[in-house]
Amino acid sequence: MSRAIALTLCLLSVVSLAVPARADPVVRDGPVHQLRIYRIYDRTRVAFHDRFRGHAARIMAGHGFDIVAMWESRSEEGPEFVYLLRWQDEATMKAAWERFMADPEWAAIKRATAAEHGQFVGDIEDRTLHLVDYSPPGRVR
Repeated sequence: MSRAIALTLCLLSVVSLAVPARADPVVRDGPVHQLRIYRIYDRTRVAFHDRFRGHAARIMAGHGFDIVAMWESRSEEGPEFVYLLRWQDEATMKAAWERFMADPEWAAIKRATAAEHGQFVGDIEDRTLHLVDYSPPGRVR
């Protein structure tokens, strides 16, 4: 190998060590979002919405839940209720869910509505969403 090629290779290896690897694009120190997708049933769909609107959303707000938006969708299996939450961080999210799930008012409402209407919710998908550093500013932060 010629001296020029050897020097070039040596220089390239030194430069590649000096250039930092691409940073992780995931923003870990900011807010997180949570996407929840509930499989609901046609037979209890209206009662589900009544319960969520009248009770769950109110009780969640009391436990610090920040509901960004709610939607209804339909998959091949049937109707779905989809909502997006915003959290200060994952620890806040986990603590709020623990408080909500242990809330005696919520437990009583679930028991009463299940006794009257049957099962409201099937499968639940739960995803924690971390912003990437190139996400458009100001939309969900």
